[in-house]
Amino acid sequence: MPELNSPVARPRMPLREWLGDTYRTHGANYLQVFSGTGVRLCLQVVYFFILANTLSLHDFGVFASTSATGVIIGTFSGFGFSSLVFRTAVGKRRSLGGYLGVFYGSWILSLPLCVIVSLPIYYLLFTSLSLTAFIFTILVETGTWRIVEMIHQVNNGLGRYSHASLVISIGTALRTAGAAAFLISSSHDVENWCAVYLASNLVAMALAIGLYQPQVRLRWRTRLFIAGIREALMFSVFNCALISQNEIDKVLILWLADQRTAGIYAISARLIDFTAMPLRTFYVLYSRKLILEGRKKGHLGRNLTVEALIALISCLAYAVLLAALSMWPNLLGHNVAAATQLFGVLLMVPAFKNLLEYHSELFFAYQATTVRTWLAVSLVILKTTGLAFLLICFSGLPEWGFSLNFVYAGLYALSALVVYRTLFRKASH
Repeated sequence: MPELNSPVARPRMPLREWLGDTYRTHGANYLQVFSGTGVRLCLQVVYFFILANTLSLHDFGVFASTSATGVIIGTFSGFGFSSLVFRTAVGKRRSLGGYLGVFYGSWILSLPLCVIVSLPIYYLLFTSLSLTAFIFTILVETGTWRIVEMIHQVNNGLGRYSHASLVISIGTALRTAGAAAFLISSSHDVENWCAVYLASNLVAMALAIGLYQPQVRLRWRTRLFIAGIREALMFSVFNCALISQNEIDKVLILWLADQRTAGIYAISARLIDFTAMPLRTFYVLYSRKLILEGRKKGHLGRNLTVEALIALISCLAYAVLLAALSMWPNLLGHNVAAATQLFGVLLMVPAFKNLLEYHSELFFAYQATTVRTWLAVSLVILKTTGLAFLLICFSGLPEWGFSLNFVYAGLYALSALVVYRTLFRKASH
């Protein structure tokens, strides 16, 4: 007679029940996180619709390029300690107060440095914008919104998905309210918008800290700062390279083309980002799951399956958006309609962009810090070189836009080769 715990005697029903409970748990977690992402997506569409059609294409291009500059520089805000705060929230919660204290201290130290670094870029590319408006935008991207994102991440790390969703949703709602106030104002120039942008983001930061920051005692720990500064800065370098893959395009196009072309590209890039929003919710949960599980060889097959699903979902979402805009060209306003000449030829870019983002999450979960940093730097150099070549060789938007698909295909192939080679080695040890 088999023992009760033997495989022969184990009934099938508990296994099905266990699988059902597992999927229900993951599904519930996803819906909790996506509830905020879905709200955020709707708010971002409204925000984008108002701003893209209230500002001229010229002004939208200048603002988007200024914002992109701030986002790139802002990856060094807090010297990268936000990544250590997230990891601590997942696995070492007793140390959270110390790491949060180190983050805030580093944020105060880094903020003036970020503004100083941005000034040479202003005098090189953005003199058509006032210095005050430029600094306002830089302060948002390097300062206020970084705090909102950090509190969002730490709540995800703690498993407080509903709080994390509310943090980012309230912040986005305030940005959207700012855009609505700008719409009904008497002045629709970019200078006025930058002031409204700073004000709405200051309120978002204050609410995030006051309502959703974990109730822990903040303590500066010099030992933690010294022990973590190398990994934190490495994360910043990597994150800078990763963010640059998406943001440096706008600055480069502003430099090699003109403000109007930069505005059209910024609109196209934003539409592509909308198709990635549901996937980013999944990245948060999957990255957390991999961190908790540790390294296992069996994960490689699952990671490849997830990759195929991401590619499929990306293509379907992009096809739906293209179909909607082809039937109703003015669905998102006249300026967005003008951008469809470029948006309509970037056929494979969304899938490749989402897969590159997924690869970065894998590197983070498996703690392959050095390799992912060098890969990210290589990718941004190759992409910048490729885009610059296309802008110089092709004068028309559809021509260089279509050729950009091949640039992204090469970037994806390199990333896939490095990431799976690295993960296989780590799983073997």
